[in-house]
Amino acid sequence: MKKWMKKNRKKFFLFTFAVSIMVLSSVSGYARESFANCTNLNGTKMKSVYARGIDVSSHQGIIDWKAVKESGIDFAIIRCGVGMNQFNQDDPQWVNNVRGCEENRIPFGVYLYSYADSVKKAESEAEHVLRLIRGHKLTHPVYYDLEDPYILRHTTPAQRVKIAKKFTGIIKKAGYNTGIFATKNWFENELPTAQFDQWERWVAHWSPVCGYRGIYGMWQATNRGMVSGINGYVDLDYLVVPKPSFSVKNIGKKKGKVRWRPKTRGMKCYIYYSTRKNSGYKKYKTVSAKKGYVNINKKIKSKKKYFFKIRFGKPVTGGVVYGSYTSVKSLKTK
Repeated sequence: MKKWMKKNRKKFFLFTFAVSIMVLSSVSGYARESFANCTNLNGTKMKSVYARGIDVSSHQGIIDWKAVKESGIDFAIIRCGVGMNQFNQDDPQWVNNVRGCEENRIPFGVYLYSYADSVKKAESEAEHVLRLIRGHKLTHPVYYDLEDPYILRHTTPAQRVKIAKKFTGIIKKAGYNTGIFATKNWFENELPTAQFDQWERWVAHWSPVCGYRGIYGMWQATNRGMVSGINGYVDLDYLVVPKPSFSVKNIGKKKGKVRWRPKTRGMKCYIYYSTRKNSGYKKYKTVSAKKGYVNINKKIKSKKKYFFKIRFGKPVTGGVVYGSYTSVKSLKTK
């Protein structure tokens, strides 16, 4: 990243400025469909974006949350603390930030910056979060922030999976949704993809375009955003309709099953089919993306080859923000 920044310093500054201007621009009402029209530095439409927000900690000092709300920001992810369950490791601005969001009706989630190198420490970190969020209504997940170099030096990839499972398991049992925050490099090289696919990803990649090729639901685009109500820079984040992975399997005469990941709440999954691979697709069915599967038992004939593809969509005011189509997969019926 440092090498890229040095080579593209001017481009990155212009991108950051452009993104900041978008955030500072007034938004009429709560017309979320407009977020699908955000463009990056190159003038390219930011596909699949349906909301924009910030993540904050004591580094931003005292925030004027009324001004943040009026600037058009839709959500915030607040750091509640760092490390294990000790009062001196609560974020100094946690109380002010959560109160500011609640008073100004800004949807929020939280994150905890982890130093855990064992399952026992992960358990304490989960208890740290639960102590602080008790009594508050979260709209967005509790994110486990895995980025500190200490973790890399003192754990193996397999241990990181166990640590994440312990933390998220405790949080989920308490009734909260969970996710993992990490950099693009960590998700690609330090956190085993197959195991970490079970959690919602919030990926940090400070670039005009998110280069992470895996499945993710939120993108931290820059650490140099400028938002009314905040003195200095702030991280800017975008909620994205993920591109799912899926499979289709024959399960009997004129029967099949389409399965997908992730099982995403608050979104729809659109299933399309055709007898030709490259054209003629019709909508087979629309269901909640949280379901994770659809049985194929209508509209198809025996001993025939069909092609399927899917995409997710997020219902918003005035319409739907669609994600990208998956690649095509085939089904030969019995």
